[in-house]
Amino acid sequence: MIRINLYPTFEAVSSTPVQQYAILGILLVAMGVGGWYWNVTSTRASLQVSVDQLQEESQRLQEITLKVQEFEDRKRALEERIAIIERLKSNQKGPVELMNVVIGSVPNNPPGLWLTSLVQQENLLTIEGRAFDVPFVADFIAALDNTRAFKYVDLQFWEQDQESSIKFQLHCETVGEGESE
Repeated sequence: MIRINLYPTFEAVSSTPVQQYAILGILLVAMGVGGWYWNVTSTRASLQVSVDQLQEESQRLQEITLKVQEFEDRKRALEERIAIIERLKSNQKGPVELMNVVIGSVPNNPPGLWLTSLVQQENLLTIEGRAFDVPFVADFIAALDNTRAFKYVDLQFWEQDQESSIKFQLHCETVGEGESE
């Protein structure tokens, strides 16, 4: 009988040193690639964490920037309001000072002149009034002419009433801002 062995037989495979070095090289390369892959994935994860932190910081800074912009807008609006208020105050100051000059020019010792109308249109001031005598009107015109508030003072008319008073009208040109005689 012939016997046939269908099982493979294992014989001691003898490997050559070149084969052993090749296997060792392949193992070393596989370990190197594995280490490199692990290093790349950990670096990627660390960079992803940094990106997430930077995005959160960017959002926070955008919110702060919006708040700063709102603050600057409110500040600008308040500064505009303050400028308008200051301009209104300075515009009020001019007529008040002009009125004080006119009142200061009225002769009051003895009282013999009073004003009935005062109208200002741009730089022209029209003054109407009454006086007991012509010298009171002349003194008033001289006092107005001596102030620095007017370029000229012109008597438009005067007339004697039945009530023994004199009715008069003056036109005065005011000195504009920044002008001086």
